[in-house]
Amino acid sequence: MAAEKKLEKYLVEAEAHATSLDAYAANPAGTFLIYVCDAYDAFHHCENKFTKKKDGHFNKDSESSLRHISCAVLSALMGHFETYQKSLLSGLIDRSAHFPDFDSGAFVKHFGKHCGGDINIEVGRLLALRGAKTQIGYVISDALHGWHDPSRVNAFFKGLGVKKDAFTSTQVSDLRVLWQLRHSIVHTGAWLSLPDSQKVSRLHGRGNKPIIFEHAFVNAVCRKLHKIVKHVNGVLLAESQVLLGANADQGVITDLENFLNVTSPKNVWL
Repeated sequence: MAAEKKLEKYLVEAEAHATSLDAYAANPAGTFLIYVCDAYDAFHHCENKFTKKKDGHFNKDSESSLRHISCAVLSALMGHFETYQKSLLSGLIDRSAHFPDFDSGAFVKHFGKHCGGDINIEVGRLLALRGAKTQIGYVISDALHGWHDPSRVNAFFKGLGVKKDAFTSTQVSDLRVLWQLRHSIVHTGAWLSLPDSQKVSRLHGRGNKPIIFEHAFVNAVCRKLHKIVKHVNGVLLAESQVLLGANADQGVITDLENFLNVTSPKNVWL
């Protein structure tokens, strides 16, 4: 009898991936939106290919499969969104070397006061990065907690001297819904428990039920994320240009613009 194949052996080698961590470090928005569009296209392909009844509606098996897939898509989207956020902060921390008024002491104090405590970087994490071309911003952002709280993420950016909120109040509200749904999919088997539903005002009255989406949900979320990313990057670009000061080197300005540039395979969604 052949030996059972180890689970890790199912991982395959592939060429450089469009959404690698290096790609996120170079251009967080563009990299994230590539994944958003890929996820939408994958779901839409399933919609086009799954079996339908004569009346044009999906049969029972297709309906069930699409519901499972839409939950998986949301979970993956929000995982990539977290990486997008971390990459934004990481890159801006690195570029704060060009902010003439940047105060490292105030930066550290800000996180202690507004971001859930002091920044604690584990030695083990540092050792794991030895030999790698890792920027200081990545080490710091990777050590932070609270990426599923958009209000706290707003506070993260303000530690750099950004004055405006990156996320609007409406976007904060939308993201709270998405993060809670993602949490319930991942941690409670796609069941929105009563206590979890009470954590987010817009989910009140929807607790103790399975999480089941309309098929149009994936399309709506992907379009919503495009709008959020465009807004966030626009705010951070304008704020960072102010922080660079009037005498900033053109090369530094161009680098910042490239880093915060927003493009998408579906630019019409921006």
